[in-house]
Amino acid sequence: MELFQTDLHYIILDGDFSLWCNRSNGKLEPRIGYDVEGSEWGPVCVGHVYGIIGKLKLHPDSEWRLLLIKQQSLVCQLADQYNIYRINKIAVLPLTTGESAADLDLEVCRKHSSKKPETDASHLQRTWHTLRTAAESVKSKKKETKDKEKFEKRILEELMKMYNGSNYFYYSHDFDVTTSLQRQYSQSYDRSLPLWKRADERFFWNKHMLLELMETNDPLADHWMVPVIQGFVQMEKCIMDFDEDKKLDMSSSVDFSSRRLEPLGYNISIISRRSRHRAGTRSRKRGINANGACANYVETEQIIEFTPHLVSFVQVRGSIPVFWSQSGFKYRPPPQLDKG
Repeated sequence: MELFQTDLHYIILDGDFSLWCNRSNGKLEPRIGYDVEGSEWGPVCVGHVYGIIGKLKLHPDSEWRLLLIKQQSLVCQLADQYNIYRINKIAVLPLTTGESAADLDLEVCRKHSSKKPETDASHLQRTWHTLRTAAESVKSKKKETKDKEKFEKRILEELMKMYNGSNYFYYSHDFDVTTSLQRQYSQSYDRSLPLWKRADERFFWNKHMLLELMETNDPLADHWMVPVIQGFVQMEKCIMDFDEDKKLDMSSSVDFSSRRLEPLGYNISIISRRSRHRAGTRSRKRGINANGACANYVETEQIIEFTPHLVSFVQVRGSIPVFWSQSGFKYRPPPQLDKG
């Protein structure tokens, strides 16, 4: 995906699809992809991205910010066709005309020069932004403004730490990572729907950040809404080695003495999904709420691939599913049941 910048929009281009992000009001508009470089707006490519997570506001009075996948890595390929990626780094793009995307330090797009060109408008914007910042530093700021900036900075730091330092966020463009194989093969599961419509909302961590695109009911928006899970994904290739030289009792095997069994390969994968409802440390989140959401709920799926067969085993864990609370960080005083 290529990220372009114009005076009024940021444009993300991915083949036949494009997403126009208004730099004045933060509105997202999916469109049909075309030759953006040849358009009359004179867009400038500022780098390569791998997808969008969604958009959010750090403060009710602040501008919209778009979360982009800056770096990724392939962690496994299920059934030799479904790629699952880990998010290694994100970029936070302010949807405003006062800042430029050139400061995000994105990967250089293969289709363009290694030096990112800048338009006259972008030069003017950067100069104005520098002057405005200098003027604001001279003025005495109100306490509300200082508190707001301090709050935004803290939230932004926590956001970057959560995505860039944990390696616990995963996604796939063609596989529903939020749903176990058993549920995917149930009669109620409709594979004809786009990924975000058939995703398990318990593990759809970026759902809230994609609400604007969901509410458009535009088929062009489906391409940009990719569910992200928090958890862990890993695959290992294993070998079943039937070595005759090993001292094993194979007398019960059929015709083992008359033929040599070749080593057989299989894959074993682990997909761990953490629920977005009431997630937190065990010392602060306990029991269930009125909606039945269990604190610290995690679904772990073990998948064994022995072509063409798939075997899945799901195990769940979470806080004790009753209404209870506990003050402090130790097991004294004992827990108190809030409801019978």
